[in-house]
Amino acid sequence: MTMTLNERIKAVPYWYHKIQLPDGTVTPGWAPLCAERYSIPEDLTGKRVLDIGAWDGYWTWEALKRGAKEVVAIDDFSDDLGRGVQRNGWDTFDLCREAFRFDVAVSDCAWQNTAGQTVQRYDDSVYDLQPEPGRYDIVFFFGTIYHLKHPLLALEKIASVCKGSIYIESAVCDDYSPYRGGLGKGFANYEMVAEFYPQDQCSANASNWWCPTLQCLGAMVESVGFKDVSAWALTDAPKCHAECRGFVSGTKDPAIEPACRPADVELPGAPVEPAPSARVAGVMSVPRLLFHDNMACAFEAFAGLHIPLMKVQGAFWGQCLERGMMRAIDDGADLIVTIDYDTMFKRVDVEALLNLAYRHPEAAAFVPIQAKRAANQPLLSVKGRSGQPMTEIPTSIFHAETTQIATGHFGLTVLRVKDLMDIPHPWFVGQPNAEGYWGPGRVDDDMYFWKKMEAHGKVVLSANRVVVGHLELIATWPDPSGRAIYQQTQDYHENGKPKAAWQ
Repeated sequence: MTMTLNERIKAVPYWYHKIQLPDGTVTPGWAPLCAERYSIPEDLTGKRVLDIGAWDGYWTWEALKRGAKEVVAIDDFSDDLGRGVQRNGWDTFDLCREAFRFDVAVSDCAWQNTAGQTVQRYDDSVYDLQPEPGRYDIVFFFGTIYHLKHPLLALEKIASVCKGSIYIESAVCDDYSPYRGGLGKGFANYEMVAEFYPQDQCSANASNWWCPTLQCLGAMVESVGFKDVSAWALTDAPKCHAECRGFVSGTKDPAIEPACRPADVELPGAPVEPAPSARVAGVMSVPRLLFHDNMACAFEAFAGLHIPLMKVQGAFWGQCLERGMMRAIDDGADLIVTIDYDTMFKRVDVEALLNLAYRHPEAAAFVPIQAKRAANQPLLSVKGRSGQPMTEIPTSIFHAETTQIATGHFGLTVLRVKDLMDIPHPWFVGQPNAEGYWGPGRVDDDMYFWKKMEAHGKVVLSANRVVVGHLELIATWPDPSGRAIYQQTQDYHENGKPKAAWQ
């Protein structure tokens, strides 16, 4: 008895892709994580496409649905790729091919539909691609490169047959490293790193050989001749290793098919030093006594970036900061980085903030994530849809690279001078509450500044991938066994020494 389409689909032991067939049936795979994040052009009319690592053909069928003239799909089993996964040849691919009505045989491995589009499929190694300049307008290279022993060789082979764009999806180690502790222990600070797994260190899978960072993968693509390279993550906050995926696109000829990143995905590129057209100055308002650790952070970061650092000292924090900012403006600064005397940070944090400023000219300020002392909340506020400040801020709003906020801090914050110049002085003023007292309801100098920014229509963004520390004094007490007990100084003044301390 002939099996129905649904019965044939259910009989397959493993589907990799979740494919919607013409009758509305969806195969039970799990990839891609989010097809929209791949940013593949909607119009591929007349293009010749090479789909490397096609498996059951999700992107083959997508290219054909978008008008491609011809797609050549290959599966590559070099270097143990696919070990341990049950796969019955091209059975799933052919099942989908029939459903999409590519049933006019041109050869043993090629078929056409009634519109004259052609699909071919072969077992072939990417290492065996024969140089044929201009053969393909587009190459899809998804879920394969990290399974290859020689990824750069593979990219060179691809470059030899592609005249247009390449699109690569890969596992990346920005958020995951088995050598550093697993999920959340990767190389998220733009390092040019690729990890090598000589055995099965990565997910106990012997076919995983290399895992690059997005930064590294983008540079690899550029090194073989592609230009306008963009890189972004496919998952903002991965919850497991399978979600630690990145995407890279590049092009040989932008006139043929420009590479593009999705409009709603903003992720950091390479760390950059201040562009020649943007002069940067650092300003610190400090008391007469301060944390040496903070000064060490400032010197290491700003000296390394050749950014002048101005220290303004006095009893009134807001007045000092405003004077310093005005001096920096008079000296020609385009961007000002403010520093509090109780913040810990690295050069890479300054680089990341400046990078955001260069890529987001619409914003006036960029505020990193910093925690309040003795409180489980960040030093910022966000307004809800009603316009009222949110009393509880869900962490989900910080999944993107930036979030528009109402107020921030000055621990390590970048301010755009052209926006500051729109705001009348004074910028920092303390105001008592409605009864004239300095208790609850008052407006401190820093909050006055952010309220004034908002009143003048300025956009303030939190930099959700830049996290800086907040210094505070801690007292250490021994317990009866001599182990350390840590206590905040405020708690000591209110409650005395810890009850568990050595008596």
